[in-house]
Order: sequence, then structure tokens, then C-alpha cells
Amino acid sequence: MRSKYPIHTTLSAEAIKVLERYEKELGAKNVVLEKALLSMDRSHFKSKLDTHGMDNTIKRVCTGVPGLDESLEGGIPKGFAVIVTGPPGTGKTTFCMQFLMEGVRNNEKCIFFSFEEPMEQLVQYFMQFGWDVGKYIDDGYMDIFGMSMLTSEEIIEIIDAYKPDRVVFDSLNVFTAPDEFRTSGGWRALLRLLKSKKVTTLFITEKRHGIETKQFDEYDFLGDGIVFLDSIQTNEIDTTPTPVMAVQKMRATRIDRMHQPFRFTTTGIAKYRISNLPDRVLQERLARRAVEHKST
Repeated sequence: MRSKYPIHTTLSAEAIKVLERYEKELGAKNVVLEKALLSMDRSHFKSKLDTHGMDNTIKRVCTGVPGLDESLEGGIPKGFAVIVTGPPGTGKTTFCMQFLMEGVRNNEKCIFFSFEEPMEQLVQYFMQFGWDVGKYIDDGYMDIFGMSMLTSEEIIEIIDAYKPDRVVFDSLNVFTAPDEFRTSGGWRALLRLLKSKKVTTLFITEKRHGIETKQFDEYDFLGDGIVFLDSIQTNEIDTTPTPVMAVQKMRATRIDRMHQPFRFTTTGIAKYRISNLPDRVLQERLARRAVEHKST
């Protein structure tokens, strides 16, 4: 006796039962299929996502930058992809290295991918701040890929095998153009992996404009957060630029978008210092810089 259903059918027994039930109720084949597929889709969704059993507590990852975590409700939400951006020479790489060192101090595995600096140079840069990166590499808590020519597929293989908690990419502008980044199948696969593994990731990008300019690129729209680093003149007498930082975006977090002065020390980026400059004056100078930028 022939089976009621062809041997090559891709439908499960459960799906066939759903089809039969709707066929008896509705009759028309197109309506049957539509209703049945909607029903199966709903049941699939419910089986994958139990909102009642979800933990509503957002786990946060410390940045290692004193003063910053307090303004982020305790740190960056775990698994977020954060864009660290700004003009050249504003401390983006230092910020990200400090983020990784905070991780290894907490026994978290970290990877640094650089697309423009050799590994030896990066290790020396780490050591300038007193960070014994060699020990962490030997202990298996840190890996550095300098002057990387890796493809996105190879990076996926490394992350899948190494299973890091934190990853830094420096910088995306060297690896891919902004408009290609969001549509690239390889990079989308990488982002899916980072999200599924809840790897907290910092992507360094370069800006040709300063912090006062409200102009964004495709990288910014991709990120769950944006940290902008820059340097501006805050004193009429002392013309030395002052490093400033602004958290321009951080999902699931109440943030203060004001520009905060900070400083560099022999141990990295130090706690935000109290500036004697009134906030009104700082904003006026930023506005003046924006006008100057547009006129050039």
C-alpha cells in the first residue's frame, strides 16, 4: 500500500497535521498554506523565545577607564559592538588596549586585531603603559594579530576556536569601506557570531572631522554604542589641546552626552579630571570650531 505522503516530502508529521486541520476548516489550498505556515511560525517563535523566563538584568562589562563606567550605569552591556572613533592621534588605540587589559585582569580571554600595525609594535605600545602583555599572551588570555591580512572568514574561525570575551578591531577603515561593511556577507556573518557568543567588541574607526560636527557614517549606525575621542583647546592662554571624550550613543543605557575632559598618564587613560572651564564656555568653543570647520 502506498504511503499517504510522498517519501520526498520535507514536511514533518506535525506540520502535516496542521495542514490537515486547516484544510478541513478552510478548504482553499492557498488559505490553508498561509494559515498553517503562520501557525507554525508562531509556535517556532514561542519555542525559541520565552519572555517570561528571560533575565531582565543587563550584564555590563567594565571598560577599565576610571570614571567612564559610572557614566554608563556600570559599563558597556555585555555582547555590544561599540564604535570607538575620532580623528587620528586622539587615544582610540590606547582606550581599546585599556579595555582589553581590564578583561585579562578579570581572567577574560581577549583578542586584538590590527590591520595597520605589526604585532611587535603593538606589544611595545602596550608595554609603555606598564602592561605585561607578554605574560598574558603566554598564559592564553591575550592574542594579538598585527598587520593582519586575515579575511572575515579566517577571523570567524579564530574567534570560534579561541572563544574570546572581548575583541578589538583597529581600524575598520583600513579593512573595508563604510558603505560595503554593512552589506558584506562575510562581515554580517562575523557580527552574527560575535552577537551569538556575546563577545563585547570595540571597532576603531577614523573620522576626518572633530567632535563638534554632527556627521555620521555607516559604521556609526552599525554600532550599539559610539565613543568619540578628540582634542580641543579649552584655555585662551594655554593653547595645548585638551583630550575630550563623549559617549554619543549606548543602547539600553542612560548616558551623559556632554564632552568630558580626560588625560593620559604612564598607566593609560586616567580618570576624568575636574575642568575649571564652565560648560557653557566649552560648548561655545566647540560651536566656534564647527563654524571654522565648515568654512574650510
